[in-house]
Amino acid sequence: MNDREIQTMIKDAFDAETLPELDHDLWPRMQARLAAPPPSISRLDLLLLAAIVVLAVAFPDVLLNMLYHL
Repeated sequence: MNDREIQTMIKDAFDAETLPELDHDLWPRMQARLAAPPPSISRLDLLLLAAIVVLAVAFPDVLLNMLYHL
């Protein structure tokens, strides 16, 4: 494969790719999403947070070791 073939392949790849046009405006959806109240914290999130706190209290050396290696 020589340089001309590579250039032709690259040119064909970029010429073939066209960006589709949007059929609607996204700004009203974005404004509605920004105006909506933030989602509430789920029970799973609270359970994971509690598990992390319990493990940090029970095994502080492991937590410090993990922080050291970050």
